[in-house]
Amino acid sequence: MRRLIVLLWVVTMGTGFYGTVRGVSEKAQDTGKSFWRVFFSGQENFVWHSAPGWYYPVWIALTIVTVAGTAWYFFSRD
Repeated sequence: MRRLIVLLWVVTMGTGFYGTVRGVSEKAQDTGKSFWRVFFSGQENFVWHSAPGWYYPVWIALTIVTVAGTAWYFFSRD
């Protein structure tokens, strides 16, 4: 069970990373700024308007399942 929880955390964090990188890349292309300038400005880090349609439902579901699974794992042990 512990391996499954670790795998869920890795997949959830990877999905969040994907969304951030894709959003910042799109914003950098739109504004003509460099990726790092947009990333470190902090203003556009959470603008994921360019994410594909499947991204938000998958990321939200993964986050809920991961947090619930982690809580169940820690609180169900004797």
